[in-house]
Amino acid sequence: MLQDNLVERVDIIDRSWKRCQNFGLSPLDPIDDSILTGSALQEVLTENQSLIRHLTLILENLYPAIHSQELVTVIVDRNGTIIHKVGHLDSNEAVDYLTVGSNWSEERKGTNAMGLAIYEKKPIITHAEHHFYVKNHFLTCAASPIYSPTGELIGAINISAKKEMYHPFTISLTTMMAESLQNRLLLDQTKQEKVLALKELELTSNLSTVPLLTLDRENTIIRANQTARFILGEDCIGDEFHVAKGYSVEVISDQTQRVYRSVVSLNKPYKKEETEKKLYSTSDIIGSCPKIEKVRNMITKAAVFDYPVIIYGKSGTGKELIAQSLHSNGSNGKPFVAVNCSAIPENLIESELFGYEKGAFTGANHKGSPGKFEAANGGTIFLDEIGDMSLKAQAALLRVLQERIVTRVGGVKVIPINTRVIAATNKNLREEIQAGRFREDLYYRLKGIFITLPPLKDRTDILELTEHFINTLNHSSVSLSDEAKQKILAYHWPGNIRELKSVLTQASFLAVGNEIKADDLHFEDVYEQQTQQLTIIEKKPSTLGQTEKEAISQALTSAGWNISKAARILKISRNTLYLKMRKYGL
Repeated sequence: MLQDNLVERVDIIDRSWKRCQNFGLSPLDPIDDSILTGSALQEVLTENQSLIRHLTLILENLYPAIHSQELVTVIVDRNGTIIHKVGHLDSNEAVDYLTVGSNWSEERKGTNAMGLAIYEKKPIITHAEHHFYVKNHFLTCAASPIYSPTGELIGAINISAKKEMYHPFTISLTTMMAESLQNRLLLDQTKQEKVLALKELELTSNLSTVPLLTLDRENTIIRANQTARFILGEDCIGDEFHVAKGYSVEVISDQTQRVYRSVVSLNKPYKKEETEKKLYSTSDIIGSCPKIEKVRNMITKAAVFDYPVIIYGKSGTGKELIAQSLHSNGSNGKPFVAVNCSAIPENLIESELFGYEKGAFTGANHKGSPGKFEAANGGTIFLDEIGDMSLKAQAALLRVLQERIVTRVGGVKVIPINTRVIAATNKNLREEIQAGRFREDLYYRLKGIFITLPPLKDRTDILELTEHFINTLNHSSVSLSDEAKQKILAYHWPGNIRELKSVLTQASFLAVGNEIKADDLHFEDVYEQQTQQLTIIEKKPSTLGQTEKEAISQALTSAGWNISKAARILKISRNTLYLKMRKYGL
């Protein structure tokens, strides 16, 4: 058996040499050392991020034992491009020989283990003179192919060393690592299948009213419940899915886009007037505080111009209200598109903002998709939480703002845009620039007009806002007691207007009769709540231990006994909270 394996390996290497000669390669020629870099490399790394993540976990356990042996472990994608590397050929290695981004297919590097494993789809060792290029004769390499859960070749794993380190069992190690990778990928898919199955069950909890079907990667119907079959026809299984006339579609699929299956729910659409959301205008900005009057005046003036705007304000101060008001005052009837920059994964930011062509990446919509800038063309794009945008995304955004054009991911067509940009952040962008987390050139592209929203605690119209919000809660007959007003004025409102609305909603629910009393107002900040209560109700002095126990007990109650949330309220770690709970028998 060993002799048969040896003969087969010699045959494989011999066939590879002949292919290299047919490619026009010569053993003494310079090797193609071109390397993939920049956005092209990033796209390959993003496509294979799951593979890289699992290999990293495997090597964390394996590599400490062999790291000192001057071995290099790399993983290549299906095209032979190195996408991850661990280790060095020499402790004093001056040149990075197996560079991330370099391509080791036969056409580029001649006969080598990685290229052969991909071509032959078999584990292989190439030792010394087995390599086609003389320059690679100092190497001994072993590689094994890697397959996806569906049996598709997706890459190879390779271990290289200097030829003096040759060991026939290296190929067993690469094979074991490849199998471990494949098992991890299969487990990932199984988990995603389970998520989709649970979503199907969730949606089918009311079988009589929810038309539900499941599609494969080719958009073919593979399952449909009775209600869906009534709409689409009893023989719809196996047909390509098309939206039924008079119905809207909600598609649910896994976020990784590795499981090519979607759960589709057909729903009767609402009337147009019910689905269209009215944008805010300056009439929706409530309050007579001089700081708010200044903001209102700035909006009226800025709406006439097309300058970019940065809105600064703490979380919950109403930044989107201001952005929509700016748009409504100057661009009524034109599109307004809001983007939460902190909620979009870095690898999706370009396709989200600029769109993508069909087949641009794995899992892409087969028809392609326009980006947010295209959708907002002629109107306004609101980039919320711009301070949380990655440096890579900032560079792409800067290019669009400078050139006023977008190119979809995977496309070549240039699309001119005429979009006003309004950005918002709760961070000090000058400090972010100093820390190297925000580009200064992008900052000046965005900063045409700067509008600052005051935190609620600095406003003089808190009670006016309170009365307004109470009137919008369908409790217009409810009023505030004098003690409740004093408690509201004394609180520091870390959650700003958003927190005020939340507190009033609960207070109006708890109120007995037509008056909200001080005890009906419950704040997240336990320490502040205790302070307010002490200023309103005379209490007997208590020991430090009693006070601490009471504060912890109130925090736990407020958080619904969620330990993480209670620890955040108390501003202590989870471990510290557990210790104090044991101490006080909570």
